[in-house]
Amino acid sequence: MDIKTAITQHLRQMALTPKQQIKQLLTGTLTSLAGVLLMLFTSELQNQWSFYLLSTLIVLGILYALPGYLGIWMWRMRKFFFDIDD
Repeated sequence: MDIKTAITQHLRQMALTPKQQIKQLLTGTLTSLAGVLLMLFTSELQNQWSFYLLSTLIVLGILYALPGYLGIWMWRMRKFFFDIDD
């Protein structure tokens, strides 16, 4: 199986599972939001390690949410890309 076929099959699978994609998007978004709020509340402490730790949490949350966003977008565009009807 070549890489183009593998990517197409993975995107098709993402387009067929919108509930799973929404859960992934919400989990990543809430994780990032929690990191931002914690950074806001701990900003008076001025600890360098907490800044780096919470910045890493925010970035990981965003990276986790991106495939969920892509999956929801693929679900919305499934007829155009894969000719899938409900």
